[in-house]
Amino acid sequence: MLPTLTYLQFHLVFSLPVLALLWYLAPRYDAVRRRRATAGIAILVAIAYLYTTPWISYMIRQGAWGYADGAVLVRALSIPLGEYLFFAIQTVVTAFALHLIGFDPTFREGDFDRAPRIAGVAVGLAMVPIGLGLVLLDPSFLYLGGLIAWVGPVLALQWGVGGGYLVRTPKMWLAATLLPAAYFWIADRIAIGMGTWYLSPELTTGVTVLGLPIEEMLFFASAGVMTVNGLVLFEWVLDWNDRRGRAVGEPSPPGDGERDVPGPEPPADPDPDVVDD
Repeated sequence: MLPTLTYLQFHLVFSLPVLALLWYLAPRYDAVRRRRATAGIAILVAIAYLYTTPWISYMIRQGAWGYADGAVLVRALSIPLGEYLFFAIQTVVTAFALHLIGFDPTFREGDFDRAPRIAGVAVGLAMVPIGLGLVLLDPSFLYLGGLIAWVGPVLALQWGVGGGYLVRTPKMWLAATLLPAAYFWIADRIAIGMGTWYLSPELTTGVTVLGLPIEEMLFFASAGVMTVNGLVLFEWVLDWNDRRGRAVGEPSPPGDGERDVPGPEPPADPDPDVVDD
């Protein structure tokens, strides 16, 4: 068995090196795009803390997962410091991977089509009673059902806003979701194997893929897709707002490629020295 790492040592070995590598490889944008990308990441990190903290705290207090003796140095609301760091690290790693893969946030006609937006909202909202129903059905569904119910409202909101955009760009957001998730699956499986943390056999389904619980796989994929969709929709909404502003006569920002089209010149003044007979 591999030696047990503390949670902070886990980050030093698995999380921070990949974060540094992706930061080094990140594309260099112009000033406007850089500001927007940075703002989007900061907003998503803040949302990750606000939305994830209550859910993680509840799951830990219920005993869905725990940590090895000595693996955790500091806790707040039952959550280890390393877990709080994970909220930010996973979000930023996923964001850097997204920008490295690349995406076009340009708004296009049809992005506000109702059909994909309504379908996305319906699926997201349906996930809440389905997840809660699983939790009530059997204790082994606590993690899985709680996860489904936790993700549903966010997906409903995101698809309600930009379902048309998301439905025409699936390759981009699926790749940006699954590639970082795959790395975290591997790191998570190693951490479980070392005993840094463990999942309750009574509060999970026991279904695994190569030793990794299915709940953990779905967690990293779900957190990733919420992050990716949030980031791309943030810049997409800004692009839509730019275009709407230009449509109502606001001046175009410098360097956007648009130019004023000259109209016909006014007739020249008559020569004052010429006098009609």
